[in-house]
Amino acid sequence: MNRRRERIIRLVKSRLSRKGRPRLLVSLILLVTGIAGFLVSFLLLRSGMTRMWLRYPLAILFAYCVFLLLLRLWLFLQRPRIPDIDDINTDLPSIDINLPGSPNYSEGFQFSGGGGDAGGAGAGGSWGQGLFSSSSPSSSGSGGSSSASSGSGGGGGLDLDEGFFIIVAIVAIAGALIAILYVVYVAPALLAEILVDGVLVAGLYRKLKGVEQRHWLRAAVRQTILPALIAAMLFSVAGYALQRAAPKAHSIGEVWRYVMED
Repeated sequence: MNRRRERIIRLVKSRLSRKGRPRLLVSLILLVTGIAGFLVSFLLLRSGMTRMWLRYPLAILFAYCVFLLLLRLWLFLQRPRIPDIDDINTDLPSIDINLPGSPNYSEGFQFSGGGGDAGGAGAGGSWGQGLFSSSSPSSSGSGGSSSASSGSGGGGGLDLDEGFFIIVAIVAIAGALIAILYVVYVAPALLAEILVDGVLVAGLYRKLKGVEQRHWLRAAVRQTILPALIAAMLFSVAGYALQRAAPKAHSIGEVWRYVMED
């Protein structure tokens, strides 16, 4: 990474961390992203895609595109209005740029506690949580497969295989959530870099000679694509395990009802 560019990114990251609440903002973006993924998964289920191991990763990959679009929207709203580029001191350690959160900032999205800054804690948990479909829940009237439960034959509890697959699904979903929360953790660096690439470097390029100019999407994808792929893979594993535990279930909601009934 170009040294001068790296120094600018550190400066912007420090300013955002002190006054911009970047992690709260990214949490909000991930929350909206999670809602988008849930809606896509629901529509896919309605269209007949009942295989959770296939539907969930497709919904996550679509939601990732929504995430990038929301970053682009944020970047557009942060476009600073610099009155006179030639008046800006280009000594990097003391450069004063009209960043979001600065006392004199009047344009663009405000990082304030109310309204635009309200965030949810990471978004991924809602992929399958709301996948309560209208499909018939798995309940069999006749005695199920080898039930290890004692007593009445009205509907046995989970056997060892089903319990194992439920545990695998829980572990996979927990891992996916950790991968998503990693994006919240790197939020200051992520927002600072795309802000530099998308706005600051482009606006000050005449003065900051030798600063490498890059497209903002490059930084956004580089820092978030791996967590997105890990989350998609782990949700696919979770979907497969859940349908092995409850073959007639088509959503996490139906699996939950199946477990509760047993």
